[in-house]
Amino acid sequence: MTPNPKTPSASGISRLLSAAGHKRSERQIGGFGSGFVAASTEYAVRVRHRFWSMGGGDAAPWLAKYAATITAAGWAVRAADDPLGHPCLIVTAKEDSHP
Repeated sequence: MTPNPKTPSASGISRLLSAAGHKRSERQIGGFGSGFVAASTEYAVRVRHRFWSMGGGDAAPWLAKYAATITAAGWAVRAADDPLGHPCLIVTAKEDSHP
């Protein structure tokens, strides 16, 4: 895919993941459902997987699926931890490697 030089938005990444069939975490009675959450930071979008139970689980397989979808669309993705220590993806514009 062609590198995407535009700064991503949380809503754009959320739409991309939803269109690819990934489930968004939505508010339910008593909390949130399992699925992805996309949030804007100053220069990037942070994507993490939220579990419906407080105990959670292993987010790595989910994040790998999200990363594959996002990179296929031309964005740069790297693994990180959010401010609370949860594993997440940082999505940024991809620099074009051609002069």
